[in-house]
Amino acid sequence: MATNAIETAKQERGSNFVFEHYIEKGKMPTVQDVIASDVYPDMPAEWYVVYRLQAIALKKYLGPRKGFQYSRDKGMMPFIERHATKLGVSTKDAWNPMDVLLTKKSLVTKIEKEVRKTTSVVELNNLMAQYLKMKYMIPISLKAIKNPKTAKAAILEEANMGGDQSGVKFDMVQGSMKCLLDFDERTGLLDTGELAYDFMIDGNECHVQARSFRYSIPSTGVQTDLTPKGRLSGAKIGKVSVAAMDPWLQTLGLQRPKGPSQNPNINVNGDFTNAQVSYWNNLYAKLKTKRIGGQKIKFGNPFVTPGTIIVAAMENKNTRNVLGRLNSKLTVLEWLDIYTQIDQKGKWNEWLKTIYYGAKKEFSDENGPFIKIY
Repeated sequence: MATNAIETAKQERGSNFVFEHYIEKGKMPTVQDVIASDVYPDMPAEWYVVYRLQAIALKKYLGPRKGFQYSRDKGMMPFIERHATKLGVSTKDAWNPMDVLLTKKSLVTKIEKEVRKTTSVVELNNLMAQYLKMKYMIPISLKAIKNPKTAKAAILEEANMGGDQSGVKFDMVQGSMKCLLDFDERTGLLDTGELAYDFMIDGNECHVQARSFRYSIPSTGVQTDLTPKGRLSGAKIGKVSVAAMDPWLQTLGLQRPKGPSQNPNINVNGDFTNAQVSYWNNLYAKLKTKRIGGQKIKFGNPFVTPGTIIVAAMENKNTRNVLGRLNSKLTVLEWLDIYTQIDQKGKWNEWLKTIYYGAKKEFSDENGPFIKIY
């Protein structure tokens, strides 16, 4: 929901305050109520619109139910997170991306006792799913709402509640695979550091981008991020968990490309050797004729090679973001090489399924149940 932890905390506390006020009192709080509560004293006006939409969607989901504990920094949520850590969860959001947690006050003690009895993540998830089904305990993941001032309503979805994924159909959008090498000759700055493509899932379009999300730091690794398009456009689905990608790639004898600081063919300081430049030019020459998901890759300017952009970046390496974009682009060229191998093995649509559910945190029975509001 935000770009830094401090703002995220304020935004989530604001959501929690509005939820409690609206559900327990039956009345939407005012802007002044939120500011006076001190949970988000410098709240931008547009966030109040987001809170209203979120609260209305949650109230509709809960119906007449109330009498909840609203937890984030204390109460049931940190208690469950601590227990999940004891069961082996190392990355909280990869297990359950909940931002706030509602629990029936009358059942808090009972639920805590039952949580303590669970001895595995799967057992804990099953218990949480049972309580979510009965709406006794509701883990909530909060995503940004696109154009909240014009949005008619927020969307609410349940995740990891035992739905059947077997009949879901994935298809590439033809002509969408691109990894542009275009750049500004004056600065050596690439137009984009991303690899991008689109696919359809049961008739709904989804956009994928793989890139560094911090161009200002040249050593930052590449992440794969999914966003819905068309009628479902709005909040990002999320970044794909490596816990979903890595095991799947390993079944094909593949592994993710190394990050810039570990890659022997990248110099994060921008001082590339001739051998490193040759490596990227040779990889590009191999990829130019390849197809992925039945389509060619769009590289943009046909006269530009990785060597061209590396030399330009070396000459302008003190320009802000030049090396970050360059290293992102080089890394995604290796992702393209991985993609071609996935495609050659006839597993491309399975890859789309893997990243889709990996972004939604619904890729295994070790993912916890939650609802998402966006």
